[in-house]
Amino acid sequence: MKKRKLWSASKALLSIAVVALVVPLFIGTTAQAQDFGELLAAVEKVEANLKAMIAGESSAREQAMEELRAELGQRPETGGAVSSEHWTALMNDIEFLKAEVLLLRSQTGENREQLASIDDDGFYDPPNEDPRVTKLTEKLNEVNASLKAMQYGQGSTSKPNPSVKHGRIALSAFVHEHFVSGPEETSSFVAKRARLTVKGDINEYAQIKIQGEFAKDPKLLDGQVTISPHHQWSFSIGQYKPPFGTDFLTSSTSTPFVNRSKASGLATNRDVGATISYRRKFNSDYSLKLTAGMFNGSGINTSDVNNNKNFVARAEATLGGMFTVAPNIYAGKTNEVDALKEKLVDFGSSLTWKWRHEIVEAEYIHSKHGDTKRQGWYVWGGHSFDLDLDFLKELQLLARYEQNDLDLNVNDNRTDRLTLGTTLFVDKKYTKIQFNYELNNEQGESVDNNEFLMNVQVAF
Repeated sequence: MKKRKLWSASKALLSIAVVALVVPLFIGTTAQAQDFGELLAAVEKVEANLKAMIAGESSAREQAMEELRAELGQRPETGGAVSSEHWTALMNDIEFLKAEVLLLRSQTGENREQLASIDDDGFYDPPNEDPRVTKLTEKLNEVNASLKAMQYGQGSTSKPNPSVKHGRIALSAFVHEHFVSGPEETSSFVAKRARLTVKGDINEYAQIKIQGEFAKDPKLLDGQVTISPHHQWSFSIGQYKPPFGTDFLTSSTSTPFVNRSKASGLATNRDVGATISYRRKFNSDYSLKLTAGMFNGSGINTSDVNNNKNFVARAEATLGGMFTVAPNIYAGKTNEVDALKEKLVDFGSSLTWKWRHEIVEAEYIHSKHGDTKRQGWYVWGGHSFDLDLDFLKELQLLARYEQNDLDLNVNDNRTDRLTLGTTLFVDKKYTKIQFNYELNNEQGESVDNNEFLMNVQVAF
């Protein structure tokens, strides 16, 4: 190869030049050891000559690489005898080009796996690869396949063998450790949550999710299979949260307060069923997501005892990049034997406003099971401060007011709760410390049940 010859000649030339320059310098400085100025000038001259030679060598190597790329692009398509030395040199050159591909990936900031994935909402997320990287990678694959064919005597016209990737696994986990100080000077440390989640991308269109709870009695929370044949469509089946309620659907690692709102418990819970979703992103400020599904209605890790199924529908519309409106409905029958089952209809909606460091959210839920009617609502707001300290990146101040009535047919049974909170974000998302103070008020007979709560979350 031209590059190998050029590099060998360059090394020889460099060695000869160094000897030719250094030897006279050594002799001259010995004869005139007292003239320090001449010695310094001679050293500077040698240094300048060496820099010029290095620059010339660098230019020569770059030209050699350009010639190599041209040769690879115009390689013959017919087979023939190839010496082992020639084949080894070619493979070394290919390894050099592979290193260039990796460097280009890191420079463009798109060093992503070729295997596409399903995003957090369960939709197919195609890879966004740099076209230059794609083109160069395809060329290298073709050349590699041809070289392997040469090595094993199969001819250079063999087609490249496509690489096949089968799945990748992502592990995540978090721990919630609570400290609760209640009435009458009672206090306690509580291991509230300890969850481990395994997500597996079977291929670019299918994903499984398994989540377990280990804080108290080990149990399965989620066992979900998601298939997304297109970035706008997604299908899920298994045990997971039915799409109802904004606060209910918020991940436990992202809840703004230590305790969820009372209203989030009025409707459904984790259940076994299936949903289909459609998502359309019009632009960065406007999007629409529609989800419909069917569930047993029996709840988590519980078998269905009748032939009835419950239906759920939810819409999420983002408007102007700041507002999100999310109405939903859940209807069916309670999980009882045929003689005892009752009709149920739950409906509600939420409105969320986010702008810079501010957020305000409100949600209302109405529930009717048989003749019992319930309702609850909340509104909360928060403001974040960027601190950018080594340990503390962000601080958030929050306040929430909520009301909950478990039976609208009964008077004086409504409960109100005001929660004041501060959240310290160590890494702006996963590691945080929450401080909440809850002031509870009950209609009728009042109960001393105000509480101070602290939650320490560490997640990965």
